Amino acid sequence: MSFEPVLVGDREPEVIDPAAWRMAMGAFASGVVIVSSLDGDRPVGTTVSAFSSVSLFPPLLLVCLDHKSRTRQAVLKTGAFGINVLSEGQSALAKLFAGMSAADRFKDVEIARGALGMPLIGGALANIECRLHAVHAAGDHDILVGRGLELETRAGRPLIYSQGRFHDAAE
Repeated sequence: MSFEPVLVGDREPEVIDPAAWRMAMGAFASGVVIVSSLDGDRPVGTTVSAFSSVSLFPPLLLVCLDHKSRTRQAVLKTGAFGINVLSEGQSALAKLFAGMSAADRFKDVEIARGALGMPLIGGALANIECRLHAVHAAGDHDILVGRGLELETRAGRPLIYSQGRFHDAAE
């Protein structure tokens, strides 16, 4: 299947400025998750807001990871990953895992190993362990589809990301 660009009149579509695109996408509020996996025996993870449920039967979800991401590389190698849905009060964790530093992000983070061995972050509203189900290239990211195999949930309110900032959910 191929797609043709949408034309306005007889004009070619214009290239959108990346900063303007980021601002427009940032207008959409989303929850915040940390995707975690293993690089050998070392835990790796990154903060994402591009996350969504895909299917109930079978239980599928998607997450988008940059091609340069060490977490993406680990997921592709292990074929498994964890999803940690962050709660209010976990914005410091979100910022830590969003940074470009190669330092050990898990050093002072409470984690437990799930049934698949994935590092799962304590205090998250939900921890979900997934097997990699499909990978779809999309620009400078991959869309990783995971099949949920194990999960645990807790009561609380989610951490929200919008307009380039983390926010606690309003009642």
